[in-house]
Amino acid sequence: MKQDGVLLIELLIVIMIIGILVAGAVKTWDTVIVQTRFNKTTEEMQQIVYAIVGNPELISEGRRTDFGYIGDMGVLPDSLVDLAIKPSGASDTCWRGPYLRSKFADNQDDFLHDAWGNRYIYDKDSLVIISYASGTNLTPDKWINMRIAKSDSVLLRNAISGYIKDLTGNVPGFQFGRLRVYITYPYNGNLWTPIGYIPQDGSGFYQIPPDIPQGNHRIKCIYYETNMIDTVDYMEKFVCVYPGIPNTVDFKLSIKFE
Repeated sequence: MKQDGVLLIELLIVIMIIGILVAGAVKTWDTVIVQTRFNKTTEEMQQIVYAIVGNPELISEGRRTDFGYIGDMGVLPDSLVDLAIKPSGASDTCWRGPYLRSKFADNQDDFLHDAWGNRYIYDKDSLVIISYASGTNLTPDKWINMRIAKSDSVLLRNAISGYIKDLTGNVPGFQFGRLRVYITYPYNGNLWTPIGYIPQDGSGFYQIPPDIPQGNHRIKCIYYETNMIDTVDYMEKFVCVYPGIPNTVDFKLSIKFE
């Protein structure tokens, strides 16, 4: 009986130890699952941000090449669906999506949901993307928040300025009124070329107001005859408009100002 009692106690100890180990293993496994879901969600949220504003690390010949949906469309998407399906009214010239693709053929909108199965919250006004993660709309302490940009102005309202000179580096002087600078850029999903900008004075300095979205846009300078119809000289460039920083484009025409 004494031996049996010892065996019973030993058995209980073993069971208790196994229980502790199992509980620890379950807790560790739960932690691994949560961390895996967190990593997957934050990675996917970053891809959504890149789809909207572009990946600044994609550079070719010293210039950034990817400005995302905004760089092509000149506007923030109304919803994340716009990143996969062309919005109504947008031109084929501007929309170059899909900017996000589904990973599964049988689930075309999987990119709209986080690793917990919750739909991402995209707030266009505050420029954030939210995942409820393991919480709910009532538990913000558990949310994952990712900011798209500091403000929409750095994405959509940038200025361009520069100087226009002739072949020998002379400024236009009193002839500055015969110069015009035009820029073509996307606006609400369509290409837009506003009326030409005139240099501000005889120095040849021009400035385009802060209405230009980030992206690679076509810009040109035309020197007209006095009738402001016939072209005397013409130069066209591509300008890489970086968000929130001064953008400069100078023109050196192939003629001499009269």
